[in-house]
Amino acid sequence: MKLEKFKEKDNKRIGIIVFTLVCILLVSSVILYRTFAIFEVKTSQNVIKGTVQDPGDIYFAFYVDNNIQKEMPQKNSGYILDEENSYCGVTGENDSTIKVSLTEDWELRIKGVTSSRTKCNLYFVSGAFILGKPIKAVTTGNGLYEIPHGNEVTGTTNDTGFKQTEWRFAGKSPNNYVTFNEENWRIIGLVNVMTSENEVEQRVKLIRDESLGNITWNTNNTNNWAQSSLENLLNMGDYYNKTEEYSKNGLSDIAKQMIEEVTWNIGGSSRVHSLAAEDFYHLERGMLSYDNQPYTWTGKIALFYPSDYAYAVARLDENSKCLSSYLQDWFSECYQNDWLYDSSHRQWTLTQHSGRSAGVFYISNPTGIIAATTVVYETNYIVKPTLYLNTNVKIYDGNGTEEAPFELRQEIYG
Repeated sequence: MKLEKFKEKDNKRIGIIVFTLVCILLVSSVILYRTFAIFEVKTSQNVIKGTVQDPGDIYFAFYVDNNIQKEMPQKNSGYILDEENSYCGVTGENDSTIKVSLTEDWELRIKGVTSSRTKCNLYFVSGAFILGKPIKAVTTGNGLYEIPHGNEVTGTTNDTGFKQTEWRFAGKSPNNYVTFNEENWRIIGLVNVMTSENEVEQRVKLIRDESLGNITWNTNNTNNWAQSSLENLLNMGDYYNKTEEYSKNGLSDIAKQMIEEVTWNIGGSSRVHSLAAEDFYHLERGMLSYDNQPYTWTGKIALFYPSDYAYAVARLDENSKCLSSYLQDWFSECYQNDWLYDSSHRQWTLTQHSGRSAGVFYISNPTGIIAATTVVYETNYIVKPTLYLNTNVKIYDGNGTEEAPFELRQEIYG
C-alpha cells in the first residue's frame, strides 16, 4: 500500500475564493436590479392612493405613443391609459391576476398585487374620458376623433376661453349609442359649452337617434330661437312635460335630472357658400344675427349645429378632405360616411341665416349638403332633440353598440 503525505487545508486560500464569489454575486445582483429598473419610475404612494393591496415596491414604465417616458402624462393632456394593453408582473411578464386602471380623476389603481418589486408597463394613447369611461381615439374610420380648433374669426366670434381641443364621434357607424330616457340616443362628443354660470366647460352632448317626426321650426315664421314654437315644445311644452301626443316618448323625470342647463350659442351666418366645418363652428359661436336678435340662449334642449354634422364625418385621407371642403359642396363620399346624415329626411339645425328673417340652416336630402331656408313654418323637416348631460352622469355598462348601448347612472353626492 502506497502512503501519501497528509496536507492541511489552505483556509486562507478558501476564504479568498469565497469572498471573491460573494462579491461577484453582489455585483451581478446590482446589475440585474438596475437593468430591471433603469427605465422605470418609482412612484410615490400618493399616486397609488391606497388602492394597491400590498404596499411593497411597484415600478412603472410609462409609454406614450409607444415611446418610453420618465413620467406619466398629466391630466387633460389628451391621453388615456390603454388598459387593454397595459399590464403588471413580478418578472415583467403579464400577470392576469393584476388589474390596472386610471380613473377620470387621474388616480392610478392597481389591484391584485401580492409581491414587492412588481413591474407595471403602462401604455398611454390619444383619447378622452367620456362620461367617466376612457375611450381611445382613432385617426381613420369609425370612432372618437380629436378635433383641434383654430383661431377665432376676428370680430365675429364669442368663443373666447373655449378649449382648443374637443372630442367627437365620427364615421358611418361609430359605437356611440347610449340609453337615455329609455330610448337610444347617441353621443355627439365632449364639446365646448358655456354653463349657466357663464363659465367655459366641456360637456357630453347627446342627440336622439330617432327623430320626433316632422315639426315646424317656428309657426310665427321668424328665426328667433328664443321665441320659437319648437323651443317652447322642447323646453316647456308637451315634449318636455310628456303630455298629449308625447305622453309615450316625452322626457321622463329621471332624464330631466340628467340634463344640464347651459348657454347655447345661436349666432348665424349671412352666407351659405364657402363655409367648411371650422367656419361654421366659429360663426355659430359668433355675434351675427338677424335684426340684432339674441345670439345666445340659456336652456336645456335644442337642436344640433351644422358643425356637429360636419365634424361627424370620418377621415378619409391624411388631409381630412371632407373637413376642409365647403359644406354646400359636400360630395357623396363625405355625407355617406357621416352618422348624422339621414338619406330620407331634411333635418333642422339650430343655426340661423343672419341675413334672412326666416332663414335657418338645414341638412338636405338626399344630397347631404348644408342649405338655408327662406321660411321656417314648414313641417317637412325632422327634429332630433339635442342636449348636454350633467357631470355626475357616468357610464356603468354597455359597449356603445346599437345592440348594447352605454348604460348611464347618475351619481349623487353629499
